[in-house]
Amino acid sequence: MEEINKDNELERFFSACDEFIEGKFILADIKIAKILRAVSESGIIYNIIAESLINYDFDKEYELLHNDSLEHHNGILTLPNDANIVIPFVFSLLVDIDSKKINFNEFLTNEFPNVNSQKEEYEVFASRIILPFKNSIRKELGYEDEEDTTSNEDVASLVQMENERVDNLEEDSSQYEDYEENEEGLLFDRVARMGSIINDKLIFVNKQLRRSNIEILVNALSEACKLRNLTILIAIVMALNEIAYKERKLRKELDEINNICMEFYN
Repeated sequence: MEEINKDNELERFFSACDEFIEGKFILADIKIAKILRAVSESGIIYNIIAESLINYDFDKEYELLHNDSLEHHNGILTLPNDANIVIPFVFSLLVDIDSKKINFNEFLTNEFPNVNSQKEEYEVFASRIILPFKNSIRKELGYEDEEDTTSNEDVASLVQMENERVDNLEEDSSQYEDYEENEEGLLFDRVARMGSIINDKLIFVNKQLRRSNIEILVNALSEACKLRNLTILIAIVMALNEIAYKERKLRKELDEINNICMEFYN
């Protein structure tokens, strides 16, 4: 039974990586959060990453990789074929993107300057960041690497591949464009993600009654997002602020929910 659970945990992680690699820019932040959650739910992967982070200085390593890319790879961020470097770097990067410490759009623009659209930036990020991370974890687990479809030296080939399949993806792309234009739908998805994170952090709420009340509100928040009911959602957000904002551990997620709602109305 334990072995089956372990396999399920690994499969959730690999599936979360594949969902990002095979997906599109829309809701990229949710896909990153899904990868991080899969890591936290897998004891074996969590331990691999935790060990790699011992005495690790992300800012220093980021600067070294960035400078190396400027000198040797036309300014395009390129990770070495070394799991000991890839695993802690990518995990730390995803955590900083998820927490908004690093702006995802600015990161893509700065580190992949040779691509010309948001869609292409996303593809390069998936190929050069997420795929090496997935393969490095696979390597640590004793699996073989999956093939990277892009050259380490030529991002232009990726752009060409993308352009060649535009016609075949026209109908699918239009569906995603329509979804991107649906700001209200995006609001519900982003709020639901923050609510899920709050739910995971309820263990830090010491007072049982308050923890129970917050849990009820978070569950109601999730239901409001599923129903796409904006009036109910805003009412629940107001109640959450009254009850949960006193909890320092939850404040960052509540601030993010408030910002999401304010962005929508502005």
